Amino acid sequence: MTSSSEKIFDRLQQQLRDKAEAQLASKGKTKGPLMSVDKILHELHVHQIELEMQNEELRRTQIELEKARDRYIDLYDFAPVGYLIVNGKGMIDDCNLTAADLLGRKRAALIRQPFTEFIAEEDRDEWYLHCRHHTNPQTRQTHEWVVCRPDGIEVPVLLDSLCVRGEDASLGWRIALTDITERKQSEQALRIAAVAFETQEGIFVTDAHMTVLRANSACGRITGFTGEEIIGKVPFFLADNLSDKPFHEAFWNAVADDGYWQGEIWNQRKNGERFALLLNFSKVLGEDGEISHYVGCFIDVTQQKLAEKILMSHHQYLQQQVNVTLTELEQSKLEAADVTTALNVLLKQRNNDLAQTKAALSFEAERTVLPFLTMLKKGTRDRNELRLIDILETNLKHLLESYGSSASLTSAYQKLTPVEIQVATLVRQGLPTKVIADSLRLAPGTVSIHRKHIRKKLGLDKKSLNLYSYLVSLAEKNSH
Repeated sequence: MTSSSEKIFDRLQQQLRDKAEAQLASKGKTKGPLMSVDKILHELHVHQIELEMQNEELRRTQIELEKARDRYIDLYDFAPVGYLIVNGKGMIDDCNLTAADLLGRKRAALIRQPFTEFIAEEDRDEWYLHCRHHTNPQTRQTHEWVVCRPDGIEVPVLLDSLCVRGEDASLGWRIALTDITERKQSEQALRIAAVAFETQEGIFVTDAHMTVLRANSACGRITGFTGEEIIGKVPFFLADNLSDKPFHEAFWNAVADDGYWQGEIWNQRKNGERFALLLNFSKVLGEDGEISHYVGCFIDVTQQKLAEKILMSHHQYLQQQVNVTLTELEQSKLEAADVTTALNVLLKQRNNDLAQTKAALSFEAERTVLPFLTMLKKGTRDRNELRLIDILETNLKHLLESYGSSASLTSAYQKLTPVEIQVATLVRQGLPTKVIADSLRLAPGTVSIHRKHIRKKLGLDKKSLNLYSYLVSLAEKNSH
């Protein structure tokens, strides 16, 4: 008993022979009964026609197959989804052009490359687990991972993996990669919008007929109404105010001309309390250019309005006080002018007295003290005594010159001990450490320690300024 496939084959063979017989008969090559030789020739003609018909059919089939192959290649290479074939060792065996473009490499450069090279480092452990556990042929798994291009760009993708068994019985995966960058961006934008929607400001969205579709929690917090009492209704604060015809016309004219209205509105909370709100109401246009929604945003400015009222009253009071104060200041200004004049006279007199005192003091010192110092110099040959006399003479002249002037050096000396003052005085005269040590009968190391203490007390320990130069500058300020 023949199978159904054999029956179909026999039927097709008979149909082919019938067509060949008919074609041969149409050419007039079968007339009357056939002899044995004629039968053989007839069979040969029939087989020839059958072969020609089969050849033509094969040619047409080949053309259709080539067209189908071209269509498949176009669909495969230029599909919006990247396709890859990854073998059991994780190497890429084949991919389409979309996958090559997604991974940032030419297709030829991807073949025989490890797929892990293109998976973000933080997702590679999951890929290894995927390869280890996804080993059941004809099963699918879907993951959201990140692939890394050679140029450093990271692309989020949806990876759809089908486990398959190859001709050599080895396992592998057919992978579809879909770029989900736009979806991720949209999700992030929605998250940001959701966070922005729940701000401290009341926000509501209505349809084109002014019915509230959505309101944030701040709406209820500010107005006292629940979401159920707001959604599905006309915004209560607009409903009350829009009943006023002048306001209604100005409101809708602004929305129509400018696309929004902004201003202050007074209304009542659910508990009847009056409150002021600053409202920004805008229209939203659809793709057809018609109004699809309205969006309102408002804040409670009741406390601000009350504060403004208090500030206005306080401002008026302060203005009165300022006027009184200005009058008193004018009077004080006149009195101060008289006082200033008297002080200038006294200051001038003081300066004259100071100059006379300084001149008298200098005259007295030059007549009584300095001559004795000169005599002492002439009466001794001891170098230490001569040096001490010079120090004494220099300090005396400095005191006479700085008498009555700013006391920069004097103020600096007040921070020092008596020994440090002696060291600083000799440093200011340009004497080296050894000479200072001999003059004060101290060890050179002790003098160095005193110099460090002086620098620290005068604020020079962290500066590169020379101690001698600094002391000289103070002395010059005194002389001026």
